[in-house]
Amino acid sequence: MSHRKQQVLIVDDSQTNLTLLDHMLAQEGCEVVQARSGIEAVEMVRNNDFALILLDIQMPGMNGYDTALRIKEQDRGRHVPIIFVTAIFQDEDNVRQGYETGAVDYLFRPVDVMLLKSKVQAFLKINKQQVLLRREIEQRKKTEQALRLAEEKYRSIFERAVEGIFQSSLDGMLMEANPAMVRLFGYDSAEEMAGIENLREALMVDADERRTYVELLRRDGFVANFEFRARRKSGEIIWCSESSRLVRMGEDGREYVEGVLEDITKRKHSEFELKHLATMDSLTGVPNRHIFFDRLELAVAAAKRYGSRPAVLFVDLNDFKEVNDTLGHQAGDDLLCMVAGRLQKRIREADTLARLGGDEFGVLLADVENEEGALIVARNLIAVLEEPFSIQNKQIRVGATIGISYFPDDGKDGVTLVSRADAAMYGAKKNCHQNVGTFRDCGAPK
Repeated sequence: MSHRKQQVLIVDDSQTNLTLLDHMLAQEGCEVVQARSGIEAVEMVRNNDFALILLDIQMPGMNGYDTALRIKEQDRGRHVPIIFVTAIFQDEDNVRQGYETGAVDYLFRPVDVMLLKSKVQAFLKINKQQVLLRREIEQRKKTEQALRLAEEKYRSIFERAVEGIFQSSLDGMLMEANPAMVRLFGYDSAEEMAGIENLREALMVDADERRTYVELLRRDGFVANFEFRARRKSGEIIWCSESSRLVRMGEDGREYVEGVLEDITKRKHSEFELKHLATMDSLTGVPNRHIFFDRLELAVAAAKRYGSRPAVLFVDLNDFKEVNDTLGHQAGDDLLCMVAGRLQKRIREADTLARLGGDEFGVLLADVENEEGALIVARNLIAVLEEPFSIQNKQIRVGATIGISYFPDDGKDGVTLVSRADAAMYGAKKNCHQNVGTFRDCGAPK
């Protein structure tokens, strides 16, 4: 075994997928063996010692789940780790079935190359240790020294793992934790963590997340990639991902939790940042037009169901182009940010201000008692924008014109309400004595 590369079996009825996986593992120091069907895979396992099996689920004849069960019936396949690789069987029921048939992990296509390589290397290392341990045990006839060496080798893996590995009671009492777990939460030792009552409650910030975690464990017997907010010893809040399983140990059959934890704070922050960029106007920091229309449609749906009366205000700055032309685009950007700041302070938390584009803003009033209520808000917004802005050491006055539309009189969907508020704004601009107008002021039927 020491002179022969470890073998990894990849099973897929698609030659393209086999070639792709083969290419991904070409530099991992192992021999990749291919099987085009479940029957062929079972036969190969019967005659070879594999360190790892990457198994597709959807195959003609014998599917991946049946193949896994047949492999586990073989003496040489009973302890070989199986990772399912699939593009379509990604729902919870299929994941559960995969674990029940003996899989140790689940990867979804398109496969993350670095993640695949990392997992393959980890199982190759474990297989190498297992082979060495079996050889030592055979050579020493399972003597006490062989058992001690085996424990040391497994302990080395446990101690040196970069992920946090733990064992605890279901109610959160820590029984064992590796150094990575201790470092993750900022404690000095596993003993210190074990001395904390209700450790799960102390670590998990959100009570609903704790409840969901326990319910999933009890219902399914495992959790996979369960994300939650955690509190470190210092009080710092981080994001963690946990994969655990519920096991029964000892003669009394007590339930314990064994699992792996990793810090995903950087990834979560990146996700939040991308979500913010997708929903907020990058210049002014207020919601963009996509969020405005989403909230408007929700307000319209609520109005149809509960009888509320939303209104839309379309705000257009009067002399913005002149500021851009005379002072430059940077001055125009500064002005838009100041305008957004003033408008935001004059609306209720239940209402929404958004930049719709250029120098145009939208205000969604979620519910107004009558038309006069929306007019009062519009006049307040006009008043706050009539006050001068200090830009480049100059006092700038721009003012604004606002058009208003009401549900359901002026429209029964979001697009129509915005369009008619826009029309009302242009109607008000035509009348030099008006800077607030409603859709019906434009000549629409009353």
